[in-house]
Amino acid sequence: MKKPSVAESRLSAFFSTLSAELRDRQQIDASPSVDRFLLRATKKARFTGTDLRQKAVDGFVELNSSLSNFTLSLSQDQTRNAKHFITVVLERYTSLVCPSELYLDGKTYPNVQETLNEDFLYDNWRFGPGASHEVSGTHVVDKIIQNMTCTTRAIPRVHRLRRTNPYFLSLDAHNGSDGILEIRGSKLDTVPKNQDTERTIAIEPSGNMVLKLAAGLYLEGALRYIGLDIRKQQPINKALAYSGSITGRLATLDLKSASDRISVDLVRALMPTKWFDLLMSLRSEEIKLPNGEWVKLNMISTMGNGFTFPLMTLLLVSLIYAYRCDSRSRSVGFIDWSETAVFGDDIIIPVGEYEICKDTLLRAGFVINDDKSYRDGFFRESCGGDYYAGQDVTPVYVRSLRDDSEIYVAINQLLGWCARNRTFLPRSIMLLRGMLQGSCHLIPEWCSETSGILCRSVKRRYKLLETLQDPKIVSDDHWFLLPLASGGYVYSSGRHIVGLPRPDRNTRRSRVAFARLPKGYLDGWDPVTRSFDESRTVELYVELTTPR
Repeated sequence: MKKPSVAESRLSAFFSTLSAELRDRQQIDASPSVDRFLLRATKKARFTGTDLRQKAVDGFVELNSSLSNFTLSLSQDQTRNAKHFITVVLERYTSLVCPSELYLDGKTYPNVQETLNEDFLYDNWRFGPGASHEVSGTHVVDKIIQNMTCTTRAIPRVHRLRRTNPYFLSLDAHNGSDGILEIRGSKLDTVPKNQDTERTIAIEPSGNMVLKLAAGLYLEGALRYIGLDIRKQQPINKALAYSGSITGRLATLDLKSASDRISVDLVRALMPTKWFDLLMSLRSEEIKLPNGEWVKLNMISTMGNGFTFPLMTLLLVSLIYAYRCDSRSRSVGFIDWSETAVFGDDIIIPVGEYEICKDTLLRAGFVINDDKSYRDGFFRESCGGDYYAGQDVTPVYVRSLRDDSEIYVAINQLLGWCARNRTFLPRSIMLLRGMLQGSCHLIPEWCSETSGILCRSVKRRYKLLETLQDPKIVSDDHWFLLPLASGGYVYSSGRHIVGLPRPDRNTRRSRVAFARLPKGYLDGWDPVTRSFDESRTVELYVELTTPR
């Protein structure tokens, strides 16, 4: 049997101590917050499981295979109303962001009642932060100079992107090539999700991905046009879940593997023809499994693939609109966001609509996660916020304790939870503090929680943990130096031009640095992030757990 790593041994010791301490608190004061914490404490911990990767791959293959036999069973009225909603939204947004005339096949058309203007894609393409299939490196500096990998159906659009960009056009002319490498599709991989499962992801061809991200930005804008801003939606979902836990009027729904259950048939039925053709041309029709086998994809795309999240949100909003038209025997023309919220597969609706919403989603091919959906009682959960009768009972999720920065995150979150719930877990906090390699750093509350313990009692000159990033040296004759500098991807540092890639979690390094309180500050309190009462409580807990 494989020996557990230091990080896993620390996690095991911490959860053992935490569970015992929470059970002691239960006997003293059986609060719903303590009960929830005890139930979910280890949910997102990153323990290594040799079979989790294969289990995730097998589950993906099984789900993908099941979609080949799926038959869409939405009624004609539901399909018509949902498609009408999406069409009108995209038409109005297109007129807003692309008000000029539209040029097609050498002819000029007014940009009215058009759901898609592809010029938007070629003006808003970008590289994502992750890996791309058959491309070396993850930094934009590495990706932009290499040939764009893409699937057969995406070649015309990737060609157009490179022909209309003067830098790509010049580079391709210099190299005597079209700058494109055709490949079969994407590659399946897994990433940790929690102690029980890993999450499957697809590593896409770079040419497909840059245009997928642009398509996703287009859909995000259309959603924002109707009052749903994905970038700001999570707090709104949490606020409605909080309200629902008090009034009982709102239900929260969660879906199982929703992004992988968006069938091609559903997208064909609900999206305008131009959008369906676009999405089909950008998707990977095949995916390479870890064992080297290629399988046909029956879903429109996998999770995190540029347009998947906003597309899923738009489709779910349209289905809610559709069943409401059915129940009211007329088109309402809009979504009332005062009692409705959608963020990916996190859905909030009035309790009275729960059954019809569930039935509509099932007909569309989605599966309700009954274990995380709530319409009865006082508990509601959405977007990581857990509420019971108006009380925030969200637990702390400790994922890893591999290094000091992760230990500081766990300490800060645990102290915050204790302060909010008027309880104290000294053994757990002292155990975490004992895991720190160096001296414990007390830092102001406006600093990063990875750098030390956030509290008021900070010396005027204090120490903190600073994460180091190895700069990527960029050649001064790099073909795309000017646009990279304009986009903030590279900058000048002394004699060198450098770019900072994302820190690698497996090779992250840090050092002890010094800082001073700003002039006029007497302590480290930040009223923006903590109330005075919460800050004072945390300070007391820090003093109580400081070794004498």
